[in-house]
Amino acid sequence: MPSASASTVNVRDFHNKLWLTRPRPGVDRMSSAWLIQRFIDPNARFVFTDIAKTPNAIPFDTHDAEFGHHGAHCTFETFCTRFDITDRAVEHIGRIVHDLDLKERTHAEADTETIGRLVEGLRKTHGDDAALLQSGIAMFEALYQSMSETAAPPTAKRSRARVQRRARGRRRKS
Repeated sequence: MPSASASTVNVRDFHNKLWLTRPRPGVDRMSSAWLIQRFIDPNARFVFTDIAKTPNAIPFDTHDAEFGHHGAHCTFETFCTRFDITDRAVEHIGRIVHDLDLKERTHAEADTETIGRLVEGLRKTHGDDAALLQSGIAMFEALYQSMSETAAPPTAKRSRARVQRRARGRRRKS
């Protein structure tokens, strides 16, 4: 089993892949799937089954997976290390995921308990694993956007939407 500090991999080798994980995703699998789609494989597809049934899939957060827990790292941290993802917002999310997944208070980020509650709420809301994972990915994207220095400011999005609504309103009146 490679260590989390194993050499980095070429992201292009992981494009347009099928990714496999265990059923009923929790915080580490949700955040890792988000990380995969955001930084590694924008066209990633996910399945929840046994590797023997889908040998062409790339397993993550499963027993003995290359992309799983290694040493003191959760799967999310392993992905960050192996793919050399150093974004500050991702590092912040990684501290939250670490403490939640490993049931630690190593980093004690202020948002950790809230994110844990949201993950549990999603798990209670969704019976379907694919829908659960997609909601988790959306939640982590929203968290990233709120923390990222490079994300478009919300006011720009709101003002664009306001201009579009006004234009639609003017068309209806004419």
